[in-house]
Amino acid sequence: WPPDYRAVFASRIKLLTLLKTDPKARQAALAHYASHPTDFILDWGVTYDPRSKPTLMPFCLFPRQVELVEYLHACVTDQEHGLIEKCRDAGATWVCCAFSVWLWLFWPGAAVGFGSRKEELVDRLGDPKCIFDKVRQIINYLPRDIFWPEGFNPKEHMTFMKVVNPENGATIAGEAGDNIGRGGRTLIYFKDESAHYPRPELIEAALGDNTNVQVDISSVNGLGNVFHRR
Repeated sequence: WPPDYRAVFASRIKLLTLLKTDPKARQAALAHYASHPTDFILDWGVTYDPRSKPTLMPFCLFPRQVELVEYLHACVTDQEHGLIEKCRDAGATWVCCAFSVWLWLFWPGAAVGFGSRKEELVDRLGDPKCIFDKVRQIINYLPRDIFWPEGFNPKEHMTFMKVVNPENGATIAGEAGDNIGRGGRTLIYFKDESAHYPRPELIEAALGDNTNVQVDISSVNGLGNVFHRR
């Protein structure tokens, strides 16, 4: 890694050693992370960029991404809808995935939904472009003996378009196309590239009864569509 990334990983190793050897420090850290998603992502998150070497790197949030984490936290806390107008390389989807993993770990019973216009954009095993591959990478690179839930088995609990926390009942689930919003109730629902849905009004109707926190994430796609109106 470049020197700055090596320094980040060295700091993480030092912190991990402390958490493994000092039960009080571990308990205090987990209590802190439970209400500070930004610190959790900065300390333990990873991201992926195929253009860099190595491709995997610590998720060092830049200031606008920190604001986005705080914004998502406020949406959940205040039960308000949100919208993210994104550009390329802003890392908005990565931030939403990392925030979802934080909810999955620290909000018992949380149900997080992700939807996109095509199934392969939500999940396709081994495809780093899809949403759930990002979620899996973030979970897989967490220190297992510190953060993995009791009884968590990736083969059983991290399957196609679904991740289950067997310890606290939290879930992250995916849907695609016109089925978005028809899968029960969620704490928060992320609509990826929502300005590009072919039949957005159907999805709006379904999500109206699904969640109190609907977050649209998209690049712009002209005027008059649901994303533009929001």
